[in-house]
Amino acid sequence: MRRQRGVALAIVVWFLAGMSLLVAGIVASARVDTKTTQIYLARAKAVAAGDGAITLAMVERRTGVQASGQGPLVSESRQRLGDAEVLVRIIPAAGFVDVNSAAPEVLQALFQFGAGLEPAEAQRVAVNVVKWRSGKPAGSGSRRSRGEQGRFYSLEDMLRVEGVNRTLLDGIRDYAVAGSWTSGTMDWSASPQAMMDLLAELNPGQAGAIAKRRDSMSAAGSGSRLRGGGVYRADALVSYGGRTWLRRRWLKMESAKGSTLPWKTMRTEAPRVVGR
Repeated sequence: MRRQRGVALAIVVWFLAGMSLLVAGIVASARVDTKTTQIYLARAKAVAAGDGAITLAMVERRTGVQASGQGPLVSESRQRLGDAEVLVRIIPAAGFVDVNSAAPEVLQALFQFGAGLEPAEAQRVAVNVVKWRSGKPAGSGSRRSRGEQGRFYSLEDMLRVEGVNRTLLDGIRDYAVAGSWTSGTMDWSASPQAMMDLLAELNPGQAGAIAKRRDSMSAAGSGSRLRGGGVYRADALVSYGGRTWLRRRWLKMESAKGSTLPWKTMRTEAPRVVGR
């Protein structure tokens, strides 16, 4: 009887231990599922609030420009949608480095000061990019299929160039633009402050001259007109759940078929966390 009781007790103990492990696993899985659900909810919130705020900011900007005949090159506004506070910046696409047409020295500065490459490596990657654009082989690591025309239709296309990886791409994402809809020209006067810091590293004298011109334009209350065909980058910074999400869209000032809005979306980037 004593032996049977001992066996029974051992079985009970093992059963309880097994149940405890099972319950612990269920609880851990539930926590992971809850966290995943919260992330998906926050992403959905960032998309909805960001897109709504961008639309409101574009309407405000266009209304102000129509009323005054001109407006700021870079505009900034705050929108509140439900419990989300959104900061929207609208910047001309011409204020960024167009990787399809930028000069080699500009590309080198972009890779060096934007992505943090060493000068020699930044120069090498810049040369590879120029070779890729021209249709010439850019090294054994480059991947080009027959029929490609040497144009970047998105920044992700640069991953085909030798020396360009995901880390470099993320480093230059806020400074560069690519697409079939870009103008191919760059206007430093329309650049945000981050781009001016890049120019200051590349050419301090030019940066100073442009800064003075921008200050005089601001003092005179002059700006730029919203002309048809202009492309803008709209950044919506959504504060929600203790984090800041970035929703980015590229907009062209011409109506899309079947839309009443005076602009159409050329590219939309997935939301990503940029601050806590």
